[in-house]
Amino acid sequence: MKNKFLIITFLLIASISKAQQSPFQKAFPLIDGYIDSLMKNWNIPGLALGIVYKDQLIYTRGYGYRDLENKLPVQSTTIFPIGSNTKLFTATAACMFAEEGKLHLDKPVRNYMPSLNFNNDELNAKVTIRDMLSHRTGVPRYDGIWKVYPFSRKEMIDKMSQMKPQLGLREGYIYNNMMYVASGAVMEGISGISWEDIIRKRFFQSLQMNASCFSNEDMMKSGNFSYAYFEPDSTRKLQRINWLTVNDAVGPAGTIKSNVEDMSHWMIAQLNAGKYKGEQVIPQTAIKQTRIPNTIADKESKWDELSNSIYCLGRTIQTYKGYKIAMHTGSIDGYYSNLTFVPSENIGIFMVHNSVSAESIRPIMAFPVIDLLLNLSKTSWSERYMKEYLKSKADSKRQKDSVNATQVKNTIPSHSLNNYIGKYTNPMYGEMNIEIQNNQLLLSLRGQNSLLYHFHYDQFNTKEEATGKPDFRINFFTNSKGEIDRFSVQLFGNTAEFVKKQ
Repeated sequence: MKNKFLIITFLLIASISKAQQSPFQKAFPLIDGYIDSLMKNWNIPGLALGIVYKDQLIYTRGYGYRDLENKLPVQSTTIFPIGSNTKLFTATAACMFAEEGKLHLDKPVRNYMPSLNFNNDELNAKVTIRDMLSHRTGVPRYDGIWKVYPFSRKEMIDKMSQMKPQLGLREGYIYNNMMYVASGAVMEGISGISWEDIIRKRFFQSLQMNASCFSNEDMMKSGNFSYAYFEPDSTRKLQRINWLTVNDAVGPAGTIKSNVEDMSHWMIAQLNAGKYKGEQVIPQTAIKQTRIPNTIADKESKWDELSNSIYCLGRTIQTYKGYKIAMHTGSIDGYYSNLTFVPSENIGIFMVHNSVSAESIRPIMAFPVIDLLLNLSKTSWSERYMKEYLKSKADSKRQKDSVNATQVKNTIPSHSLNNYIGKYTNPMYGEMNIEIQNNQLLLSLRGQNSLLYHFHYDQFNTKEEATGKPDFRINFFTNSKGEIDRFSVQLFGNTAEFVKKQ
């Protein structure tokens, strides 16, 4: 107990010492107050914050719990998945490859990976790494490929030829995780090592990011990691998410796990033209390349305090109350992060939390911290987004009620349940099984087994609201012989048809 007290005392003294070295120490108690209210209002069990100024981590703190059930606190060394803040690592690595003459950002990507096939000849002939890293290929997300399904990285990339574009090349912005996966694969082919090893050698080792990792297994082995939580009903009682939908093969788009201490090293290098502890870890030209505007990501700026955002490579740039900022957010399996830089003021902010109910605040959760650090006018960001969140929940309930109102009562399936069972396949998504358990249809998808509840006629729904697993609505169809031979289902935004194997 005495040793524990000495450790806590040492950490407090170290934190105070760091604060006294910065010009912002008066803001830190106010920032703590802001985060405490944010966590209370948004039902966030745990949150971590790190603030870098110039080449120092000047403030870091864990708030609340990484393990709510066992009351284990969040610390600056607690590992969280950072989601799409992984993308800046991938984009920076690509810019380093370009700097070394190993690839060209503006030449057709198939020059470096001939096996990479898109949906049409124009994309095959013209798409570049810059197009892929700035989300301007015109190809939609197809996130169902990497959520739930156990495809390898190669298998996922092979399916890109089936992804039909919604816009012409460079006509507009469509966020696409698969383009980052493919960009990582291009670098794998050039270097002969995995994307994970590229990031590990170029960044984790050089920046002493010793706790950072890629897999859930490695994160959990650390012993100091955060669980994620969601609200299964209106009581606001939180429940742990024990269901992980993300396939590690999507790595270059979003599987890095890190903590505030490690991410501060990344922020220091980004703020100091690639230097860390006097070493030029990242070429300055590579850092600059990631800040070049490529695609308008937000054509209609939502708030007066913000300009339109422009996507560069792995980050967006815009102005906030007259200050140019560079930022990106992350969202994965119930974890949400925000990495924001104010380059003119040499400030970097990293925040991450573990609550699905607070998903919508991730784009703005660093803004009040900027306001307090730079003594700017206060904007009620949390209140604004809470109003939108409540409206969204109400709209979602109305939509669900509207769908339920279409239910035709007292109908039965057109066939006996045995006629629905079987293995169904889709060329994009692979296989989904329908089985019977206790006289009820059961959907099996990777590790998820969900009972299907009859809605009406040949429509069935899963009911996984209380578990945090994905929900599905299945609509079965018959062939010319009257046999059940296929079904349609919406998978993470895309409607897909699965055909029964004969």
